[in-house]
Amino acid sequence: MEIIKWSKDLESGIEAFDEEHKVLIETINEVYSLMREGKRDEAKKILVDKVVAYADKHFKHEEEVMERYNYPKDKLENHKKMHNFFVRYLIETLLPEIEKGDDKKFNEALNFIVGWLIMHIKNMDVNGYGKWFKERNIEVPDKKIEI
Repeated sequence: MEIIKWSKDLESGIEAFDEEHKVLIETINEVYSLMREGKRDEAKKILVDKVVAYADKHFKHEEEVMERYNYPKDKLENHKKMHNFFVRYLIETLLPEIEKGDDKKFNEALNFIVGWLIMHIKNMDVNGYGKWFKERNIEVPDKKIEI
């Protein structure tokens, strides 16, 4: 079962980033499916070990590419702040409670990730760097990151 479905309106136009976003979405969907099957411990492990780690690597990849192609400094700094907020909120606020067994925080984390990710991809990625790169006919040859 899917909690997020990939769609055209999530495409940034940067192939590597779109592929990384798909990996994040697939992994979140895996967590959601495991929860629905009653496999909460396995779902929590994937959330902690894969989603957070992959998101952090993906964010660093986006930031490195934006720096490499001279994405406007103010927009890059704002983008970094959004990434930092996401990672810090999960790691500092939600994950400690999840690791203690708080199922409400686990549900909160999943809802937060889904809402934040969709909002971020559409507003900051597609309409931010995606539009900026497209307007300048910049093609990013990077391949998606692995974890």
